[in-house]
Amino acid sequence: MFTYYLKMPNIPYDIYESDQEIVVVVPLWGVKPESIDVYLEKNVLKINWTRTKPALKENLVPQKEDCYWGDFTAEIQLPLTVYFDKIQPQLTKENILLVTVPKYSLPEKMKLDVKYL
Repeated sequence: MFTYYLKMPNIPYDIYESDQEIVVVVPLWGVKPESIDVYLEKNVLKINWTRTKPALKENLVPQKEDCYWGDFTAEIQLPLTVYFDKIQPQLTKENILLVTVPKYSLPEKMKLDVKYL
């Protein structure tokens, strides 16, 4: 099992899991690809991005503001049963970040050979 945290407003993202992998799906509409950072810190997957508000005319008065602008961070604590060196972040042409985290399975029981010295 893993836990996840999101700093800043509740920006939606999904986490899917199977016996073979964990996949994190983060829709990043309006985010420039160069502002996206994905990295590991111990067993925590961290995703940072910036959504920049477009320049508008000064005389415009807001009538409704539901969009979130600024810097965002998602932190997902991964289980220790993953291949940390094989994590693959990919950005689709629709600006959706897919982070695939391959898992390995631990045997329930395994016989170990005793070596005689």
